[in-house]
Amino acid sequence: MMLEPMRVVPVVAIFGIGHVGLELARVLARHEIDLHLIDSRPEMLALERVGEPGGSGIFADAVARVHVTHSPVPEAALMTLPTDAHVLVMTHDHVEDLAIVDQALRADGIRSIGLIGSASKWARFRKKLTELGHGEADLARVTTPIGVPEVSGKQPAVIAVSVAARILQLIDEAAPVAVKSSRHADDEPDADDTDAVNQTSDVDRAHR
Repeated sequence: MMLEPMRVVPVVAIFGIGHVGLELARVLARHEIDLHLIDSRPEMLALERVGEPGGSGIFADAVARVHVTHSPVPEAALMTLPTDAHVLVMTHDHVEDLAIVDQALRADGIRSIGLIGSASKWARFRKKLTELGHGEADLARVTTPIGVPEVSGKQPAVIAVSVAARILQLIDEAAPVAVKSSRHADDEPDADDTDAVNQTSDVDRAHR
């Protein structure tokens, strides 16, 4: 007998809905996830740009549950995310990016943190985050650059596909699996079970 685990809807939060963030949101919206779109700039989340999730615009037929949040202090939105959220940081401002990463490392229940950017950007961030009190174990929780190496390119749509592929891998790795119920120690196998085992052993021997 198989015990089916309770299904948990994965949570992904995109901080920064610029060109890459919007393309990424379009890809992830095709999956059964809880998708949070967060930006400090109201124009990035305007109705004419993102539409009404489930009603109009690019997310009209979204499979995901899409939540649009304008947050002048974007890192504050971390406190409202469900547990085990995958956080993706790609705002227009390095100061915002740093503040979000800093608070994500301090927040409880964040499953993963991804930061878009170059090696030089991460070098500066490492120095700043260390000064803010984060140790090597903390810094190791941040993945940068984000995406899969098999998909490379600098166009927003290409970056979005690469990042989405990696996030879907992480979601799949974290998904619960069905487990077999254990037989009680004093349970004896029935005759059919014994016959099946013996038959399998005979077949194995015949093919050696």
